[in-house]
Amino acid sequence: MSVNCNYGFGCSVDFSFEGTIEKIEQLLDKRGFRVHTQLKLHDIVGDDADCSFGRYIILGACNPEFAQQLFKADPNIGLLMPCNIVVYELQSGGCRVMIKDPARIMDMISSPVAIEASINVKALLEEVIEELS
Repeated sequence: MSVNCNYGFGCSVDFSFEGTIEKIEQLLDKRGFRVHTQLKLHDIVGDDADCSFGRYIILGACNPEFAQQLFKADPNIGLLMPCNIVVYELQSGGCRVMIKDPARIMDMISSPVAIEASINVKALLEEVIEELS
């Protein structure tokens, strides 16, 4: 099932939380991406009793080829990186996977090289979602 929001795109899957993360990493690797960061919501907000989320993780992924193009185009581009991918458990079962839309974010800069690279990155990340769903 496809899921969209103003700043990202994704899908819902019937995999376990760990299985979803593993599958995402495999699909990213196939497209030249590596996950460099993993932030768990629990580590960010602690044991807040008001937090009703199940397991929730933010994966930070980069494709070195495109990262190099982007940094050459604008050395401040690091403020908009990496590609964030969130995975969280759904109360109804399964998980939701959402990816920050790199083309939408790159609209903030005026470099044609960066815009083209972000469009190419988006296409690869859309393939990940298509293959997951």
